Amino acid sequence: MAQHAVKERKRAPSQRSIAARERILDAAELVFAEQGFDGASIRDIAERAQVQKANVNFHGGPKDELFERIVARRASELSQERRETISRLEECGDWDAADLMSAFMRPLLTRAFSNDPQWLAYARIVAIVSADARWHTLAKTHFDPVASLVVQKLCTKYPEADPANVAGALVFSVSSMLALCTSEWRIRALSGPDQKRDAEGAIRNLLQFCHAGLTGVLDPSG
Repeated sequence: MAQHAVKERKRAPSQRSIAARERILDAAELVFAEQGFDGASIRDIAERAQVQKANVNFHGGPKDELFERIVARRASELSQERRETISRLEECGDWDAADLMSAFMRPLLTRAFSNDPQWLAYARIVAIVSADARWHTLAKTHFDPVASLVVQKLCTKYPEADPANVAGALVFSVSSMLALCTSEWRIRALSGPDQKRDAEGAIRNLLQFCHAGLTGVLDPSG
């Protein structure tokens, strides 16, 4: 008599499992942002998420894989909004470097300043990735495609500019953006005790600063 293999259906994850996974990822995001990759531990993450260590490994994997998951899970949302905004600029046709930098930077800035601690933590994690060469592959996969697009658009719009200098100016601008996300408290401390938090003003100030830095690079003739 013929034997028929019975394929076992994969069960969809339960709502409880999905919720546990998101709680663990959120906890890992906060712990990595506060302690860095090397300082964070699976124990710290488990305690923050209020789960057993085994659950962290089950839902997120080893620490390096968990860190990669944390970087990846918000990167696509940022990339999509950046690409869509850049496409709208292209459709309008009449744009300059300031418009393009705003399209590139605002998706992260507005989220980081939205009073959502998870997005602020994510901005700090992006800063960790950007500053450490061991995460080169992560940066190349999740952030470089849109950054390269920005360099390409700038070089096409300003053909006299040196592509290496344009790329350098963008990296400097990204460093400034991440500094604002991670060190806004320092700006407020230096501006005086009576200075109120003005997120939109801080973002505009940053964009103006970055555009000024780009000006000489994009138009070397002066």
